[in-house]
Amino acid sequence: MAVDKFRRSIAISTSVIFGLIGFALAFIIPLPPPATLTQTKVLYVLIGLFLASMYFSRLASWILVTTTTLFRQLVWYLASETINQLHNLTTSGLHLGQSLTSDHSQRIINPLIIDTSSLIDGRVLDVAKSGFISGIVLIPDFVLRELQNVADSANSIKRTRGRRGFIIVEELKKIEGIKLNIWDKGTRGQEVDEKLIKLAKSLKGRILTVDYNLNRVASLSNVRVLNVNELGNALKTLPVPGETIKIKVAHLGKDRSQGVGYLADGTMIVIKDGAEELDKTIEVEVSKILQGSAGRMIFAAVI
Repeated sequence: MAVDKFRRSIAISTSVIFGLIGFALAFIIPLPPPATLTQTKVLYVLIGLFLASMYFSRLASWILVTTTTLFRQLVWYLASETINQLHNLTTSGLHLGQSLTSDHSQRIINPLIIDTSSLIDGRVLDVAKSGFISGIVLIPDFVLRELQNVADSANSIKRTRGRRGFIIVEELKKIEGIKLNIWDKGTRGQEVDEKLIKLAKSLKGRILTVDYNLNRVASLSNVRVLNVNELGNALKTLPVPGETIKIKVAHLGKDRSQGVGYLADGTMIVIKDGAEELDKTIEVEVSKILQGSAGRMIFAAVI
C-alpha cells in the first residue's frame, strides 16, 4: 500500500518535471514556421510526458531501491549505535567496578606488609599498640593460609603459635591509626617469601618480618624490610665492654668451656670459661658485643 502511494507520487512528480522541462524548451528551441508558440509548447509538453512515461518505471524502481537501501542502512546504523552504546554502558559499568579496585590498589602506596613469622612471633602487636605502626597494613591471604597450616599442625607448640597469630590479626584490627586490609588479589610466585617480595615491589611497600632469610632476600631485591628483632635491639639498653653484670649460666655453649646466659630481654651472653658455673649466678665482665639481623650477642668472661 505504502509502496503504491510512493510510486504514484514519484510518477506525478516526474511527469510534472518533464512537462515543465518541455514547456521551457518551447521558449528555448521553438519549432520552425508555420508552427505557433502554443503548438510548440503543447508538443514539448507531450514529449516530456512521453519521456516521463517511458523512463518512469526505471527511474521509480531506482529511486525505490535506493531509498530502501538508504533506509535499511540508516536502520542498521541506528541499531548498531544503540547496541554499541548499550555495550559501552555495560563495559564501563564493569570497568567501574574494576577501576575502583584498581584505584584502590593505586591508593595503597607504601603499605606495611606483615609476614607469617611476625604474626607467630606476636611482638608486632605490642609495637603497634605503642604507636610505632600506623597507616595501611596488609596481610596477604597466602600468609593467612600459611598461618592456618601452622595452626593445624600436629605439633602442639606450633598449633598454639598459629592460633595466637590469628588472635594477633584480630587485635591489630582494633588498634586506632591502623587500617588493616586482607590482600586477596592474585600474586605471582611459588613460595610465600617470593610472593611477599613481588607484592611489596608492586605496591612500593615494606615487609615486616622476623625471618632472617626473608630479610636478606628482600634486601637483595631492593625491598625495604622492617625487622622486629632490629627494632627490639635498637630499644635495648645493653652493657658496654668493660662493664660488670650478674648473669645466670643457663646451659653450655658450643665450646665445652663456654657457658651461656640470657638477659631479661632475651639477649644471649656467651661466657668464656663459664661451663664450670652451670646453673649458678655469677659476675662477668663484658668483652664485646656483636650485632646481627637475628639479634645482638654479648661475649663476656668470668671475673
